[in-house]
Order: sequence, then structure tokens, then C-alpha cells
Amino acid sequence: MFSDNFYLDIKKIHIAHKYVLDRIHKCAYPSGRGHYGLVYVLNGKAEYRFSAGDRITVTDGDVLFLSPNSAYSIATEKEFKHYTVNFDIHEDTSRLDFLNKPYCLLHEENSEQLKRTFIELTNTWTSKKSGFEMQATGCLYELLSLFYSDCINRQNATFYNRLLPAKEYIEQYFHQPISLEELAKLSNMSVTNFRREWKKIYFDTPLQYRDSIRLYYAKEYLNSGYYTVTEIAQKCGFDDVSYFVRFFRKQTGTPPGAYKKRNIGN
Repeated sequence: MFSDNFYLDIKKIHIAHKYVLDRIHKCAYPSGRGHYGLVYVLNGKAEYRFSAGDRITVTDGDVLFLSPNSAYSIATEKEFKHYTVNFDIHEDTSRLDFLNKPYCLLHEENSEQLKRTFIELTNTWTSKKSGFEMQATGCLYELLSLFYSDCINRQNATFYNRLLPAKEYIEQYFHQPISLEELAKLSNMSVTNFRREWKKIYFDTPLQYRDSIRLYYAKEYLNSGYYTVTEIAQKCGFDDVSYFVRFFRKQTGTPPGAYKKRNIGN
């Protein structure tokens, strides 16, 4: 089910525009962006300074994905021209490897295609013609698909193929106890090397990936209305129902019982 790790349900585009920053016109989100963002650098150079301590430099042709909770400021010495689209997604029906990360930077190999799509999206959005929102959303789906595909393709294909048996094992046995040792063995790597290479490709840890699958199925079972919370906890690999409830609430902000009631209308 997660062979391509890409599930995205766009809720709303807030803005799509071409923007210029310089030393005078600064930009900062000290409390977080509030929306997902995708940035294409048209011309110039800028440093993104994240509150967590990371600093990344972007320049011509780079593409940057930013999460709603990304807190940062942008520093530039000269004009920094870029396209930006800010948008929301339906969290319950979306899954993307880097959705929960503050940012993901791609030094783009396919920048011309992305550039053309950014221009089309921006022109469509600013035109305000009949159906512009639907057309712009289609462009955004294309942008995110290109971005994600290139994020995977840029990785070392040898390591990606070596990790595949472990990935498929997690997807099949997510409801059972899984150790890093057995996953590393499936990939013929040491635990240290396996953990490092996994994070390079999938942007999280193997156990975080397992938990994301558990959460996905928990939502599916809750939405079906056929199972109790206790049954769902067991089906998703949680022996302790109380722990499952805490896990689900931490991930979604809602207890599973309330989530079920809200989504099936009981």
C-alpha cells in the first residue's frame, strides 16, 4: 500500500505568487508558517535560519518544501527572487514522508519542468478566472509529485534497493514487534549503517515509519465503524489499549473514540 509513500489531499491554496526579498524587505516566521509551503528559487541566494538551529542556503533552481510548524527567518544580501505557494492539506487522508519535517531541500535536477509548472500555477492563481482554484490545485499536485519523485530519485539507487526488503517487511508486519536488528539483517547492513541510510531516503526512522503505517490503519479502522477501540489497538500492534489511545491522541490531537464519533457521525 505504501510502495510510493505518496498520499496527498490538498485542502486549500492560500496564495501563489512571485516574490522578491532583499536586505530591506525581510521575512520571518518566529512562531511557524501556519501553512505548508513550496518555494522555487528563480534568482539569487538566501539563507534560511531555523529556530532549531539548522541553516540552509538556497540558490537558483533549488526547491524547498516547508511545513506549517517551520519557524525561521530568511537572510539575503541581494535580491532573492522566488515563487511561493502556501497551502493546507487534509491531514487525515494525506501521507508524505517529509510532511512532519520542518523542511526538505532539493537541489533540483529537473528545475525547468518545475519552473514551468510554478509559472503556470502562479499565473493561473493570479488570473482569478473562472475555475482558477481547481486549475491551480492541479498544478500544485503536479509540483508535489515532481518534487517527491525527485527526492527519491536523487538518492543512491543501490541503498534504496537494499532497504526495500526492510521497508516491505515493515509494511507487512507493522502490527508485530519489529527490531532494528532484524531490519538491518534483511538489508545486509549493520544497524548503524541501516539507520543512517534509511533516514537519508525516508526522512524518518524505521520505527517512525512503522508508527505512521499503524496510524494510517488505525484511522481506516475507525472510519469503517466496524471495530471497537480495543480491537483496533490489537489489529495495529498495540497490546496496551491505554498506550494506543495516548499514541493516537499525540499524533492527531484527538482520542480515537472521539475521532471515530466525529467521522462516522455516531
